[in-house]
This record gives sequence, C-alpha cells and structure tokens, in this order.
Amino acid sequence: MEDFFLKITYKGKTVEFKVVNPELDLGQLIHNVRHATGSDGRLIFDFPSLDYTGAPLDYFFAKEDEKTHELRILRPRIGNSDQKLSDYNVRSNDTLHVIPDPFPG
Repeated sequence: MEDFFLKITYKGKTVEFKVVNPELDLGQLIHNVRHATGSDGRLIFDFPSLDYTGAPLDYFFAKEDEKTHELRILRPRIGNSDQKLSDYNVRSNDTLHVIPDPFPG
C-alpha cells in the first residue's frame, strides 16, 4: 500500500500528516490529530476545549467543495455507521480543515 498523506489546516496553520490507517473512522482520526505532537514533544495544534462563551467544543474535519469552494463538514458518524475518509472521497494529499463546533446546551 502506498503512503497516505493529508494536509491538515487549523487557524491558518497547515501540517502534513502521514495517515497510517486511512480506513480508521473519522472520530478516531480527529482524536489522533488533536493529540499529535511534534518532534519537540509539544502539541502540533492548540485545540481549546471551550469557546469564548464557555461552551465545550468538539472538532470535525471539513473539506472544500471543488465547485462552490464552501467547506463541507465530514460527519464522523451518520446514524449507526462510523464514517471513514473514503466515505467522503478523501484522497491522499487532500487538504482537510479542522472546524470547531460547540456542544449544544
């Protein structure tokens, strides 16, 4: 199997990640990105757990629609099914954006 890479963008910072298992569900992939550390042992991205109002945050991947250039959220779960990169036609070397989403409440 060829190496699978994604460019992950959050708050203007883009980092290329090697995805060891592209068939992993999106929930686990976003968890891995949130906890990824650089060679210096520090987190690559700073993902706050609360927004400016104090609401807890969750994070999702989003992909730019090629025609409209709008960001489309890649939901990690639809119904009872965990979603994977392939469910959203994400290919190696694609760019995904990390989008914060406050928990309702």
